Amino acid sequence: MKETRWTIFHKILLFIVLLLIPIVLLYSYSNLVSVKVVQDTLRESLVSRLSFLQNRLNTQVNHMSRSGFLLSADPSLSSVDSLDSFKEYFDVIQFKKQLEARIAVQSNTMEWPMAISVYFPLSAQVISPASVVPYDKQYLESRVNSQWKAWKVPGTDSGRFDFYFYASTPYSAYYNPASADNIVEIRFSDSSLISMLDDYKQSAQGDPFLFLQGTGVIANSSADRSVVAQVTEALNSRPKHEQDSFNLQLNGESYLVNSILSPALGWTLVDFVPMQHVLMPMKESTRLFYVSIGMLLVVGIITAFLLYRHVQLPLRILVRSLKSVKRGDFSTRILNRSHNEFRFVFQQFNEMTGQIGELVDHVYRQKLATRDAQLKQLQSQINPHFLYNCLYYIVNMVRLGKEDAVEKMAMNLGDYYKYTTRSEKQEAALAEEIQLVVNYLEIQNLRMKRIQYSIDLPQEVLSLEVPRLLLQPVVENAVIHGIEPQIDGGHIRISGKREGNRVEIVVEDNGIGVSPEKLDELTQQLNMPMRQDMGYGIWNVNQRLMLSFGDRSGVRYEHSAEGGLTVTLIWYL
Repeated sequence: MKETRWTIFHKILLFIVLLLIPIVLLYSYSNLVSVKVVQDTLRESLVSRLSFLQNRLNTQVNHMSRSGFLLSADPSLSSVDSLDSFKEYFDVIQFKKQLEARIAVQSNTMEWPMAISVYFPLSAQVISPASVVPYDKQYLESRVNSQWKAWKVPGTDSGRFDFYFYASTPYSAYYNPASADNIVEIRFSDSSLISMLDDYKQSAQGDPFLFLQGTGVIANSSADRSVVAQVTEALNSRPKHEQDSFNLQLNGESYLVNSILSPALGWTLVDFVPMQHVLMPMKESTRLFYVSIGMLLVVGIITAFLLYRHVQLPLRILVRSLKSVKRGDFSTRILNRSHNEFRFVFQQFNEMTGQIGELVDHVYRQKLATRDAQLKQLQSQINPHFLYNCLYYIVNMVRLGKEDAVEKMAMNLGDYYKYTTRSEKQEAALAEEIQLVVNYLEIQNLRMKRIQYSIDLPQEVLSLEVPRLLLQPVVENAVIHGIEPQIDGGHIRISGKREGNRVEIVVEDNGIGVSPEKLDELTQQLNMPMRQDMGYGIWNVNQRLMLSFGDRSGVRYEHSAEGGLTVTLIWYL
């Protein structure tokens, strides 16, 4: 699974989002609290205003009720039933005119226009200053009640109402109107209530109306009747309370509905306010806030993108180019398209990689030249040494007349020089190197007659490719420094093995050996620069192994169990 890496662009975006989230959450919470506070304050304000309207309504209605009782208790009304005692008819008319004037004065003291009629059941008479009202016993008995009642106005389709109240003397006459001394009828039109509702609406944002379940609705003159009908339906479905307040969803809008019962009239005073009108400034403020947050988010994204483009992308290009250089591709160059601080960095990077490439190429060529020089130096060292010794041997054998020895020496010497002078190839199979060693040992054995040798190498090792003239210097060193100083000669054993990618060739002799101090000195000289007082042979072998197979390869010196010296050649494929 590919590991997800967080770039600077991603981190800046995350930082911006994490910075804006608490702000949005805090503002949202603050906005919710503010809306709730505004709603509660608005509810309290509307309830207070509605209570004031209710008090005004109750005051007017109660005032009219009391005026009815006061008029009913007026002593002058008691004389109406004894009009027959007047001697002249003119006196009767004059008395009625005085009563009508008194009733008119009582009516005009009210704020709302009202009509007052006084019924006298015992004499079946009616006195009303407004108009001539006939006495109707059934009408009176069907309407007399101790509470205000609303009756629809006959002949109107708009649901207009007149409100009636009856003050009876004595009070028991409410149960038997025919026995009353007088009954005062007070009537006012719903136009006074509508006017009151209109005045209330002008000073507030609500839409007030009066409601009595089973009777009807009295709304202000500019009310939306469809909405009023829905509010009324909601009120009918709720439990009855003297005072109520609730939120109502109508036509996708939220309304705050407040209601309060008028005990004087018996109707419920209702007011409803669309919350969107009240909360519009807060919604506008909220919308402006979210637009600002959105703009900040957009600006943050643009800023993060610019940082990504002008910082993250150049850094990514630089990191990718550095990885290419790390893999050894010194031809890597960065196209210099930036117009900021990275322009100088890219220029320096291109110059650095160019210089490194030139330096590596120079060092590599120098290393190759050094290796070739070492090979040639080794060959020039080895070849004359063998040639002189062999030629001296041939001359001596010719003088002695030993033709077989001359022939054998010449054959081995020819094979030896045929191999060493072949320069078209710098590597050879290990089997060819072993054959060269055999030729060398045969030549030395012809000279000294006291050298024995054994070779034990597996086929998988013999088939390996190695630098030319790798084993011969080691064997020559064993012969000259180990075997020749011994009078009785000695034995040289060559063995090897391969374990994985590790190859090991061991050249062991039973010669005179070296002291521990000398062994340490020889080991140290392997990794030291070449000096005139050092031997070239095995030092060159060690250097060529490291050049060909890596620094872990090389030559190792050890004391032989047979008393001589063990030289181990190790390399890794």
